[in-house]
Amino acid sequence: MTQIEGFRRALEQQVVTEKAPKRTLAIRGSYEGMIRRLEEEIEEYDLLKAGSVTIPPLERLDQIAPFIVRLRIAKGVSQTELASRLGVSKQVVSRNEDDDYQGVGLERLQSILDALGVRAKISLSA
Repeated sequence: MTQIEGFRRALEQQVVTEKAPKRTLAIRGSYEGMIRRLEEEIEEYDLLKAGSVTIPPLERLDQIAPFIVRLRIAKGVSQTELASRLGVSKQVVSRNEDDDYQGVGLERLQSILDALGVRAKISLSA
């Protein structure tokens, strides 16, 4: 919330003047965009903390990775707890989350899903 308030204060200080209206409008637009984005992230986080997570049908295994953080939050599992369940350090989990689990192999991905109590149904077609 502090970041949002900071952007709101900065937005209030950006007064449109005749000398640099385009620049000021661009700055205001940037602040407004950041405020909207942060508010959306907070709203999503609140829904996840309430256990509400929606995962659309996925067509590729590499599409699972971006949903792992959401699943972890919705399951009420901290990074520290997930690390403990996996037998790794919290830094490893944090680094994986920063990278959206993109470098994680399938075996590790399955271990993470198991540690979160998430079951994946996989269907192959040719």
